[in-house]
Amino acid sequence: MDRRAFVKSATLAGAYALTPDAARPVEQAGSPNGSQTVRINANAESGKLPHVWEECIGSDRAVVGLRQQWLSDLEFVKKTTGMKSVRFHGLFNDEMGVWPSGSKPNFLYVDMVYDAMLERGVKPLVELSFMPGALVSGKNTILWYHGNTTPPQNPSQWGELVGQLAKHLVDRYGVQEVSTWNFEVWNEPNIVFWSGTKADYFELYRQSATAIKKVDQRLRVGGPSTAQAAWVSDLLAFCASEKLPIDFASTHVYPDDPQAKVFGEGVHYAFEEVIPRALAQVKKQIKDSKFPDIPLYITEWSSQNPAFIAHTIKSTLGLADMMSFWTFDNVYEELGVQKNFLNSGFGLLGMRGVPRPSYYVFTLLHKLGEVQLESGEGPVLATKRKDGSLAILVWNLIPRPPGQRSSTGDPLIQNSAQYEHKGEPLNLTLALDGAHHHGRARITRVDETSGNFHRAYEEMGSPAYPTMEQIAELKQKSELATAEIVLLNAQKEISLTVPPNGVALLELV
Repeated sequence: MDRRAFVKSATLAGAYALTPDAARPVEQAGSPNGSQTVRINANAESGKLPHVWEECIGSDRAVVGLRQQWLSDLEFVKKTTGMKSVRFHGLFNDEMGVWPSGSKPNFLYVDMVYDAMLERGVKPLVELSFMPGALVSGKNTILWYHGNTTPPQNPSQWGELVGQLAKHLVDRYGVQEVSTWNFEVWNEPNIVFWSGTKADYFELYRQSATAIKKVDQRLRVGGPSTAQAAWVSDLLAFCASEKLPIDFASTHVYPDDPQAKVFGEGVHYAFEEVIPRALAQVKKQIKDSKFPDIPLYITEWSSQNPAFIAHTIKSTLGLADMMSFWTFDNVYEELGVQKNFLNSGFGLLGMRGVPRPSYYVFTLLHKLGEVQLESGEGPVLATKRKDGSLAILVWNLIPRPPGQRSSTGDPLIQNSAQYEHKGEPLNLTLALDGAHHHGRARITRVDETSGNFHRAYEEMGSPAYPTMEQIAELKQKSELATAEIVLLNAQKEISLTVPPNGVALLELV
């Protein structure tokens, strides 16, 4: 059973419907056939473009942070994509040695992981999970590494553990630093990652938030970190009635989440619209609560389709303050040790740090400017950088027909290492109004022939255990193709063809 199957097999305790006309309109994916022209006004700014996709990224459990491959992958991703923080499960797993015996907390391994992250310029997003052996109330566990999902036998002892962790971190790193972190209470308590009730989770949140704020009011705490965009309004109502602090609301949404759970019965959206529609729904719940101004953090979402990633980022602008992609690398053992070098696990990087196409999309996103420009409808995100140069991301997302299965066996191509190239190319023309000082564009692509190591892997015979030389070759052959230099015509237009599910970055200098 994979991670998505866990979600599908679980019972969601709460789902909140949003009528279609109440949701934020979602721009449709680019036409998969024919040609399209999009006008961009290089002199008209439509607002700031915070890089919310760089605020955080996910990872496997805490203990893998002690491995050299994880650390080298983290350093590489930080330098090339600008990711600011990392979130992972299992900080309190017994393999971390935090409190297995119940005598007193031991944070030696926590320090080793967090020190290494901070040395690489990455902050932790502190997910408080799972239940340490000394506090468990039962034997329910999840995943290959057996994270305990039961409520604490004594809730006050959980609060004591969380409080001691917060105090230790403040003492070690200083409150000025730790106050910039986020403490998130548990992971997906509305499904199989929590064997207690919703009321049990709310008590866990009470103990956690109270303990953290007792250390210092500046420390940030939030939740409910649910699957399927659930429980947010319930937690906010609970915090309001109990006068508990909450600094952010967090939840997860994947495009294949059961829509009846996310939106309610009788509402159905296209696959490409699920994430933005769900965010619009949760954003409205926050606005209607007693905490209307707290930020929304999406601490898990994923895809290996380059165009889907680009489309999702644009379609969710203004809805979330964090879009934490799951995950940054393939040091990933929720279902056990990886069985194949070219596997279908999560990660921008594959085994041994070989970049995937999804990784290169985030390197292109990192090059976008901080200001968005006015543009017509279409698969285009036009931006201006601080130096005045323009960076424009374009893509050709092939919409997925309902119920269609991919050739990889994954019906939704969400966490597969491959993605489909089927569909028609998009002939796209960008008309640049006001771009008087821009005469040429540099085009960098991510598609079937650029930034895709799968073909090279197959050409070398798909070795089960690539040699060090073969791994180096795969990394070299996975690099992006040399950027094209194209001149604008007299009408300040530039035309290009974007392959199915491909992405391209145009930099006008």
